[in-house]
Amino acid sequence: MPYHGESLAQFLGGQPDKSCSDKTARAMAMAAFQRAMVLDPEADHQNLLGMGVTAALSTDRERRGDDKVFVGIQTLAATREASLILNAQRSRQEQETLVADLMVDLLAEACGLGSDLPSLDELDVLHRRETPAKSQWQALLNGDSLASHDPASPPQVLFPGAFNPLHDGHRTMIRLSETLLEKPVTLEISVFNVDKPPLDYFDIAHRDTALTEECPLVFTHAPTFVEKAAIFPGVTFVVGVDTVKRIAQPRYYNDSMTECITALSTIRDHGNQFLVFGRQHGDDFETLDDLELPDVLHSICHGVEEEMFRHDISSSQLRANSTRD
Repeated sequence: MPYHGESLAQFLGGQPDKSCSDKTARAMAMAAFQRAMVLDPEADHQNLLGMGVTAALSTDRERRGDDKVFVGIQTLAATREASLILNAQRSRQEQETLVADLMVDLLAEACGLGSDLPSLDELDVLHRRETPAKSQWQALLNGDSLASHDPASPPQVLFPGAFNPLHDGHRTMIRLSETLLEKPVTLEISVFNVDKPPLDYFDIAHRDTALTEECPLVFTHAPTFVEKAAIFPGVTFVVGVDTVKRIAQPRYYNDSMTECITALSTIRDHGNQFLVFGRQHGDDFETLDDLELPDVLHSICHGVEEEMFRHDISSSQLRANSTRD
């Protein structure tokens, strides 16, 4: 029970946007599912399950918002979620009993035992949803596959990112990359990331629907560029200048410059290249020419001129603006 904020962040591998939310409950469920696979590596992963619960119940302390609970359940086959807005007139004990009953019933249902959801009154509001996984997504989560693409027709140019959301800056980068390289661009999203639990099937399905209408998309089990290069040798990666700076930092390689150079040499030896776009930093627009990079990385990077590309808003800024609106 990661009750303390720092404990929750350690359990999830990163600080959640909110402690009590549907996304945090699903992230807890995914972290628990991953832990189950580690603790019982010989088990049939179809029989494993992770469950996460986060709640804001009746309290004598000042707190804004409804009394509520979110439950996430992660299996290899599906991501499930339930959210319950609680009748604020219920006592704390009544709310705790209702939440406990809801957890047990949802757990029983996920285990195929059937369930009778607890009795709710007209002021309790329950919402539920489920996203079943495509076979390619299950293979990624299960470790049976490293990418969801067809090996017979691998991408030629790969644009890695979260794309949450895909904005006009991304679209301009795609258009310019296809013009400069004379090859189609494929978006790449790693389901696994270094500092957080894997994407759940809600996240994957949302990105799949939103992005494939605009551009080919591949999901991978490759959080680092060394892993991406091994899966996609010879591919040109489309990146921002901030990404190139991170690739060259020893702190991502156990604080070892030797390991950093070895990793960069591996990428080069796979025949991969980087097409690097500039980015606004404060009052300055930073490009590849402004960076001091190891020779091995500099030799495989090609910058896009500032005059060809300027886009000064990021996905995180767009999400923040959307939240304020």
